Amino acid sequence: MKNKLLKMIIKRIVQSIIVVFVVTLMVFLLMQLVPGDPIANFLGANATQEQIEHYTKIFGYDQPVLIQYAKWIQGLFHGEMGRSVALQKEISEVIFQRLGVTMSIVFPAFILAVVLAIILGIVAALNRGTIIDSAISFFANIGMSMPMFWFGMILILTFGLKLGILPTSGYVAPKDGIGNWLLHLILPMTVLAMGPLAQFTRQTRSSMLEVIRQDYVTTARAKGLKQKTIIFRHQLRNALIPIITIMGVQLGGMIGGTVLVESIFVVPGLGSLMISSIQGKDFMVVENGVFIIAVAVAVCNLIVDILYGIIDPRIRND
Repeated sequence: MKNKLLKMIIKRIVQSIIVVFVVTLMVFLLMQLVPGDPIANFLGANATQEQIEHYTKIFGYDQPVLIQYAKWIQGLFHGEMGRSVALQKEISEVIFQRLGVTMSIVFPAFILAVVLAIILGIVAALNRGTIIDSAISFFANIGMSMPMFWFGMILILTFGLKLGILPTSGYVAPKDGIGNWLLHLILPMTVLAMGPLAQFTRQTRSSMLEVIRQDYVTTARAKGLKQKTIIFRHQLRNALIPIITIMGVQLGGMIGGTVLVESIFVVPGLGSLMISSIQGKDFMVVENGVFIIAVAVAVCNLIVDILYGIIDPRIRND
């Protein structure tokens, strides 16, 4: 059993590496089609042709496209991402600093969405057809259809401008005060968690309803097992596979979705860095940012596949 699970994990890792490699190639080639010269944009309109040529050679933009790509990939294997033209800093230093800010929003939002969704989904399934089920389903449908940008504006107007109880923009590091950090985290975390929370709730309810009808649940009740034991040991565990699927996909999407959230709340994370880099024609920062997001999504999918194999032996046997 362990050998089959290990083989499945190795296979998924190889597939993930191939996917990330294809993503890096596509984003690199697409960046070559974007109009504008990062060197000329950085030096400004008063730069001479000699200055542009000098810095173009320093940053390696004078070399053929495939050579530039090969050097970038080679640098990634050595833990080097190159140097930002606009920021004049090592890209790895800038990206991982911003990534920490992004993750401080993504992970709390994801945990909040998962915990609330499982609770609400179970409650809705156990009270199917009642007003409780209808209310939970109603708000889940609203959450799925609500535009993230509009929801963010509503929260800013309500809790920031009208009530004045929460900051509407900016970011404070935990080292500068946990309380202040949490206050700045509440609104962006809520906006980022709303869509996944609605989807997780609907999926949990649907999966639980399918499991409730199974014979082994009826047998467990006939044996006199406690309702709590039946729900968590028999129903929820067997309903987890489709739930984990959507959670893994959504976690990767949430990492990419922070681009919009960070723009709304002016949070200096990876998303806002990529937007400013696109505007500043700093293509290497964009390429490395997409690479980091691709790796994060691949890791999320890999974790989901591993959990599949642990929860359901049939998957690893296949």
